[in-house]
Amino acid sequence: MTMDSPQKAAIAQAWARAWDDGDVDALDDLLAPGFTRRTQGSKTSLSADELKKEIRATREAFPDLVTTIDEIVLDGDRVAIFWTSTGTHQAELLGIPATRRKVVTYGSNLCTLSDGKLTDERVTWDPRHLLTALGISTVRHD
Repeated sequence: MTMDSPQKAAIAQAWARAWDDGDVDALDDLLAPGFTRRTQGSKTSLSADELKKEIRATREAFPDLVTTIDEIVLDGDRVAIFWTSTGTHQAELLGIPATRRKVVTYGSNLCTLSDGKLTDERVTWDPRHLLTALGISTVRHD
C-alpha cells in the first residue's frame, strides 16, 4: 500500500507501533481527546485507554500478532481503514484458552478526523470468523 498523504502515513505508523509492536502509547498522537471506538453490533464503546487495554490483551493472547493495513481511504473528514491480522493463539483471550492455532482475520474501521486526529471509529469484523479459526465454533456455509 502506498502512503500518498502524511495523514495516511501517520495512521499506518501509529497502527503498526500499537498493534504490531505493543507500543500503545503511539496512539496518543493519533487519537483526539474523548475518542470512542465502537464495534459494529456492540451497544458499548471503548475510550482510548480501554482500546489500549484491549490491544494489550490481544497481544498477550497473540504475541506474534501482525496487523497489516491493506488500504486507507481518505475522504474529507472520514477515513476507512481495511486490515488483515494474523497471529498464533498462545494465551487465554475472552475466556478461551490457548489453542496454539494460527489465525487470519479481516476487518475495517470507519473513522472521523478532526484537526488530524481520530475522534471516533466504528469497527466492522466478524468474530465468528476468529472463533471458527480457533476451532471454537463453526460457521455454516449455505
